[in-house]
Amino acid sequence: RCGGFFTYRTKDEAEAGLAPVAVKSGGPYSIDQKAFIDPLVAQVQEGAIRATIESMSAYHTRYYASETGVDAARWLQGRWQELAAKIPGASTQLVAHKGWKQPSVVLTIPGVEKPDEIVVLGGHLDSIVQGGGSARSPGADDNASGIAVLTEAVRVLGASGLRPRRTIQFMGYSAEEVGLRGSQDIAKQASSEGRKVIAVIQYDMTNFNGSGERIFLLSDFVDKDLTAFLGMLIDAYAGVPWSTTQCGYACSDHASWTRKGFPAAAAFEASFNGMNRALHTGRDTLATTGGTAQHSVAFAKLAVAFAVEIAKPSAL
Repeated sequence: RCGGFFTYRTKDEAEAGLAPVAVKSGGPYSIDQKAFIDPLVAQVQEGAIRATIESMSAYHTRYYASETGVDAARWLQGRWQELAAKIPGASTQLVAHKGWKQPSVVLTIPGVEKPDEIVVLGGHLDSIVQGGGSARSPGADDNASGIAVLTEAVRVLGASGLRPRRTIQFMGYSAEEVGLRGSQDIAKQASSEGRKVIAVIQYDMTNFNGSGERIFLLSDFVDKDLTAFLGMLIDAYAGVPWSTTQCGYACSDHASWTRKGFPAAAAFEASFNGMNRALHTGRDTLATTGGTAQHSVAFAKLAVAFAVEIAKPSAL
């Protein structure tokens, strides 16, 4: 299973993690940008998503302690910077973490009117298989597919030259597979600095059609209001039916944000029982998901709509 636990650096941090958390409200959320978004979601391309999955899964491994894991992060930073070049002020950075090699990747699109309010779209960039860091670990679905969905949203928004009212951040987290470590660092820093993160979405596995042509929204370790809003966005823009599924544990990076009191939600490829069982093996390749990225297309449309409807285009 993916992630599935929190890793802490000290016993004190672990004990603090057991305390109940009050999630800050990020809403109200509204749908009022269809004229702006409809032409954008029409530009989502299966081929572009597939190309990113192929590029990411071509690394021997993206294991968090490996040099090729670092190389994958650097490639992703360059790709996002290239795609967002037309957006005024857009910038990327590698976020170093204490204790392992692989950095996280963050693309920031600054808000024009409310730059202190932040919308986060994320997914983990590392991969893992049983056998350790030296084994072949393509991670095509887990989670090159989630990174590919984010990258396609960056491509579409970048071509539009979007200037959002609120700040948008795309995040490729490192070290998710070994205890949500990268996202924990980032969410912890956001909390300690008092940042106003108003909505977070997590993409972790989007390309295996295990339960029919639909998007499944996780119902646990998430904010219920934001999850309900995702359902509205899917109805308005993604063109597929949706349902909910329960993970049963802190199964990906959205849980790091929830744990720190930020409203977070997660979109998944199938019901939890219908997920891709090739994850964490050398068989997690594009071929296992049919050789295309068609199932991920609706997730990319949701990512575009999520970014624009919550951040809103600026009138300035």
